[in-house]
Amino acid sequence: MGATLDVLAEVGYHRLTIETVAARAGVGKATVYRWWPTKARLVVEALSTQLEFHPVEATGDLKADVRTLVQRAIQVFVRSPLGRVLPEMVTDLDDDPESRATLLTLFGPARASNLSLLYQAAGEGELPHDMDGALLLDMISGTVLYRQLLGRQAGSVLVDQLADFIVDRRLPRADPGIEPIG
Repeated sequence: MGATLDVLAEVGYHRLTIETVAARAGVGKATVYRWWPTKARLVVEALSTQLEFHPVEATGDLKADVRTLVQRAIQVFVRSPLGRVLPEMVTDLDDDPESRATLLTLFGPARASNLSLLYQAAGEGELPHDMDGALLLDMISGTVLYRQLLGRQAGSVLVDQLADFIVDRRLPRADPGIEPIG
């Protein structure tokens, strides 16, 4: 896995080849293909060895907890090795359902815990009882990913805007110095 991560860091996902990883690891490419039949599977498994997704612990302050949810999404989808690779890997995941399933499994425990946090807040009347927690988490991750793809900032302003939107149901207002993008 170390050879995969090294090559990935040096050349990125698109230029990574199984042949290069095999050469770096000192094995034949047939050996790599035997265990990882696709580039996506190789990369997902390599990344899984170094990624940890920590759930957000409820603090009793829903706004702070949602801010932490957004900050964690930024950490995963912008600042981590996965965040740098995922946009390049998306089309390969379409052709490799097993790799997609492995990736979703990595997110599973933290996502379930984060859903629990949102549904607990709904049970306490802080969020609507019929809110769709899965969609809210998707909105957070999707917004962060979209901004990453467009090269737009995903920082403290976005954290505040999403927390205000989810907790206070306040629509974000455009920054007059930023040109809106589709």
